[in-house]
Amino acid sequence: MEREDLYDVLGLEPGASREQVERAYRFSLEMYGQDALATYSLLEPVEMEAERARIQEAYEVLADPEQRRAYDDSHGFAAPEASAVPFPPLSGTGAEEAELPEVLSGADLRRIRESRGVSLRQISNVTKIGTRFLEYIEEDRFALLPAPVYLRGFLQEYARTIGLEPRGAAQAYMSRMPSRS
Repeated sequence: MEREDLYDVLGLEPGASREQVERAYRFSLEMYGQDALATYSLLEPVEMEAERARIQEAYEVLADPEQRRAYDDSHGFAAPEASAVPFPPLSGTGAEEAELPEVLSGADLRRIRESRGVSLRQISNVTKIGTRFLEYIEEDRFALLPAPVYLRGFLQEYARTIGLEPRGAAQAYMSRMPSRS
């Protein structure tokens, strides 16, 4: 199982403000405090102490601008003040549109994304599409994907974010999908 990132520990999104970090920290400390009834019967004292240490670590990193910037950079998160795409869009050059295959698999999308150094978290931050759906797309888990009308939009945003021609990429991916009855 993948370890939670520091934002997950405090229940925050990577773009959270300093004030949101403070509130989440205080709330989390109360929840895992020694007298907290909500977790008293669920966790052993050792587990409670470990959780408080993780909360403290998350707060110390996310509350300090320099540490947070270094953490965000090392984990592929956009800086809180970044509202634009954290990487240059590659579409419009003509090269990528010409190379787009007629049929596009999730593995193809992943390969292109990774070759450009873009993480799923970055795509999710930019597009507001949940990373779970982005993973399903890349894994070709058709049964778990949303209705075609939503999927088409997701694919177009994914493609736009990694610099592919949106409509062509969506069409090339969806051409492989089994028909739903």
